[in-house]
Amino acid sequence: MSLPMKRLRGQKRVYRRTPTGRVVVHAKKPTRAWSKCRICGSILGGVDGSRNARKSERAPTRIFAGEFCAGCVARIVKARVRVRGGEAKPEDYPFALREFIVVKKK
Repeated sequence: MSLPMKRLRGQKRVYRRTPTGRVVVHAKKPTRAWSKCRICGSILGGVDGSRNARKSERAPTRIFAGEFCAGCVARIVKARVRVRGGEAKPEDYPFALREFIVVKKK
């Protein structure tokens, strides 16, 4: 049996033929999934998902950073202001935005 460090658990097995004709198994590491907006599903800009980056370097420092794209954040902030001002109700907005518009008091 192979050594534990050489076992391919989280990696895809790729079979390669060497110049001598022997078939060997190489490990193909999985590619990382890009961070996406929770509302519209677009890929987030400015979010670094590498493991070597510090926490402060991974996401921008603004409200809902790393969760929503800039357009959806703008929609949420505008909706919050309108709901607080009494111009609109949370029911006027799509269901995906409602939980972020209503601020729960602790």
